[in-house]
Amino acid sequence: MIDFLYTNIGRGHPHYLDGIIECLPQGTVGRVADVFSVSAGASRVAWSVVRGLYRAGGRGGLVSACYGRMRAGNDYNRRSMSLDVLGRGLRQSFTAADNRLLVAHPLLAALLKGRDRLIYQHGEVVAPKESMVEGGHRIFVPLSQTADAFVQSGFFRDQVFVSGLCIEPSLAALAEHAMNSRSQRLSGSGPLCGAFFSSGAEPRAHLETITAAALSVHRGGGRSIVFAQRAGRLERRLMTAYRAAGCGLTITARDRDAAESPSQTRLCLYSKRSELNQLTARFFAEFDYFVAPAHERTNWALGIGLPMYVVDPTHGSFAPLNRGFLLNAGVAVPLRNVTEAALLAETIEVQRRSGRLQEMADAGWRRYDIVGFQNIAEMLEFER
Repeated sequence: MIDFLYTNIGRGHPHYLDGIIECLPQGTVGRVADVFSVSAGASRVAWSVVRGLYRAGGRGGLVSACYGRMRAGNDYNRRSMSLDVLGRGLRQSFTAADNRLLVAHPLLAALLKGRDRLIYQHGEVVAPKESMVEGGHRIFVPLSQTADAFVQSGFFRDQVFVSGLCIEPSLAALAEHAMNSRSQRLSGSGPLCGAFFSSGAEPRAHLETITAAALSVHRGGGRSIVFAQRAGRLERRLMTAYRAAGCGLTITARDRDAAESPSQTRLCLYSKRSELNQLTARFFAEFDYFVAPAHERTNWALGIGLPMYVVDPTHGSFAPLNRGFLLNAGVAVPLRNVTEAALLAETIEVQRRSGRLQEMADAGWRRYDIVGFQNIAEMLEFER
């Protein structure tokens, strides 16, 4: 049996555990918990503070700047009072090592350091300083370059398992058909369709850029599918902007399906990660490019041939490194501000005619193995 411990803060790190569980036989999955359900008292309060900092830290201004400096200086290998408080409930709950325990955040790897049969799933292609948590635990990484970074920081090579890119299993299964259809559309003259995503923290600057980009595509005759948290900041900002511009929206959600003749812009609303994954898979075959911050969807641009427009500014320690990786790979271009976003329709048309969009798609098509989740599940089954 394999136990799983989530932070359930944001989407990125929890998403990596979701994919492993999806690929494992049900009888293999043991206890599934998160830090809030196993913590109490001061420990639970501390985790609530961490979640609040994550949300506030991504929204720009002085708080964001302070949060960014704090993240950049994280060293989870140094003991501190805050780490002791955060880890109190976790260590009490997961001391016994009867089962393997999988975590997907370096902070959890640090708090449970020394536990037998601990596995840290590092799903990002880059590995900033905060990822390098010392210990004898096993580490899963997507690429050989990522593995090299861990080895160079002091880990033994046999501690590190290279899985391939961790792309949602439902999307990996559709990837080849979607790529063939996308290439036909990119070489044609019909309207293209972009997918738009924010991060869980919904930073103000990102919302402004995403809204301006979606409106540009709408006005230019293209199609947009925007994914937003129900009753979240992106939903409110997009609906307000479209209403002011006199542009229509089709809303798709669990309790409100698409109209027979949808608008050029479809707003997909979700409350849980599972709903977001279902909506993404439902419309994935229509995506010709996507607009998003440089977080966990970095994997899409590197493996499934989906050109990416990277929403700036970058927040945290992972996003700046992801952004550089994407630009160096030739699979993405930046959207640095609202002005560039407002010209996205024109930019896309220029890049389509020049062949640049197809080049970006080709550069990211199976550049790396795209079934990392399945590879991890098979390895866990083999080693049990």
